[in-house]
Amino acid sequence: MSAEIPQKTWAEIDSQILRRNIRLLKQAVGPGREIVLVVKSDAYGHGARAVANVASEEGVSHFAVAAVAEGAALRQADIQGEIILLHPPFDFEIETALEAHLSPTISDLATAQLLNDQATRDKAGVHVEINTGVNRLGLDWQNAIDTILKIAALPRIQIRGIFTHFRASDGIDSVSIKTQFERFQQVLSAAEKAGINVGLRHAASSMVAARFPECHLDAIRPGIIAYTGLSGLAAKDQGVAALPMLSGMDSVMSVRTRVLHTRSVPAGEWIHYGEAYRAPRQMTVAVLAIGYGLGYPRHLTNNADVLIHGKRVPVVGTVGMDMTIVATDAVGPVSVGEVATILGRDGQERITAAEIAERIGTIPYEILCRLGNSLPRVVRGANEAQTHANLAAPSDTHE
Repeated sequence: MSAEIPQKTWAEIDSQILRRNIRLLKQAVGPGREIVLVVKSDAYGHGARAVANVASEEGVSHFAVAAVAEGAALRQADIQGEIILLHPPFDFEIETALEAHLSPTISDLATAQLLNDQATRDKAGVHVEINTGVNRLGLDWQNAIDTILKIAALPRIQIRGIFTHFRASDGIDSVSIKTQFERFQQVLSAAEKAGINVGLRHAASSMVAARFPECHLDAIRPGIIAYTGLSGLAAKDQGVAALPMLSGMDSVMSVRTRVLHTRSVPAGEWIHYGEAYRAPRQMTVAVLAIGYGLGYPRHLTNNADVLIHGKRVPVVGTVGMDMTIVATDAVGPVSVGEVATILGRDGQERITAAEIAERIGTIPYEILCRLGNSLPRVVRGANEAQTHANLAAPSDTHE
């Protein structure tokens, strides 16, 4: 099925899988709790507009972005519900944020006052961030209540939510998570005693939500887990226990490219730039239409596999700007135009973002953002009726 796509190299976004992932997250948190779906960096390379449309159909009514432009673009795409701006806006962004009805993060009183001064019609909705240990943004938890009281007193400000971030983003360091959560609860308790309605309380991002249900509060804030399931963890962490129903989640993105050329290389000849790989024997290779200019990291030189004919073939030689070479002797004849899978499934084999990330010492988030934001995207199963009709079908392959 991939072969019919008129692209040389592309990212496939499977909306069927995304839909199921969201449903499983909703089941995991149970009725009465919300999902704040993180769609920053163009939904981690998956396409924020397409992702938000699918999520909205599944009842998600809160989204989180990093930039004012991201939130405004979602509004222009007719995405309804609340859009939380995770970065406090600069003064020159406030007008646009208010016009797009975004809910900015508040990390200090000064930003709240600027919003209050520029809000003209409706109250400006905000989410107050509490720094419980990341030491990045947010009001320091020890004295946050004093500033929260002042924010709540501003006449054109409405506190719609309060949140914190956990520094243990893999959701494994239980001591760290417990400490931060206790600090956050102290702030919540102080606000309650002061009679302040703080709105939606949210703390648990992807892996904390999967492993610490006591942190779910009013809402969870999933990011990568919505796009990869538990395979978005670093490989060494994937066996750590999580809520059982989440094991049914899967990766939404696949990346495919085509064979540009094939050739036989004599033993002893160098392959590609830099004399990084010398053929140990006569071998057949295929040139693929992908490289670091399209988001495929150069550090994968001689250090990655791709899938052709459902089998792994190794990258040989330097990853170029727009071409990468693989050895194909193990898979039989390969033709120009055939599809190779860089990320995703082909038959029984699979390459995950976590595998690629581990090979070059980074995290799956970076791999998804690099590839997804560099390539044309093709959305599969976007039709709602078709998606519902096919939901019961097994999803062992994206093909």
